[in-house]
Amino acid sequence: MKIDLGGHNFELDNKVRDYVTEKIGALEKYLPKVARDGASAAVTLEEDPSGREDNRFVCDAVMTVAGAKLVSREGTVNIYAAIDIVEAKLKAQLAKYKQKRWLEPRRGRMLSRWFGRLGRGAEAPAPEAVEPGSESAT
Repeated sequence: MKIDLGGHNFELDNKVRDYVTEKIGALEKYLPKVARDGASAAVTLEEDPSGREDNRFVCDAVMTVAGAKLVSREGTVNIYAAIDIVEAKLKAQLAKYKQKRWLEPRRGRMLSRWFGRLGRGAEAPAPEAVEPGSESAT
């Protein structure tokens, strides 16, 4: 996965670059194999110029995968904590993305094996109902 890393009002050193590459790059294993080639992430780290103590460092990540754009933003006192929280948010979004887009066809095949070979939208034939009092020819 391609990772673009940038900084605003913040000097990026090698330690922070390696940490972001390790954390955000590890999210690739949560992607379906088909979507791994086209995936990319843009991570922006910035120091809040307002001077507030509670959100001093802000991490903003945008991950682009096949058919979706996953966005996460977090501000905390520690830059490493912000990166960790953004990674956890992206991991949850990837799980939802994968469940929606990639697991459904397999689920359909599995259910068709369990319940017989019914196509999508096809209903099982209803058993013939015999009305009480009427005789059927046997």
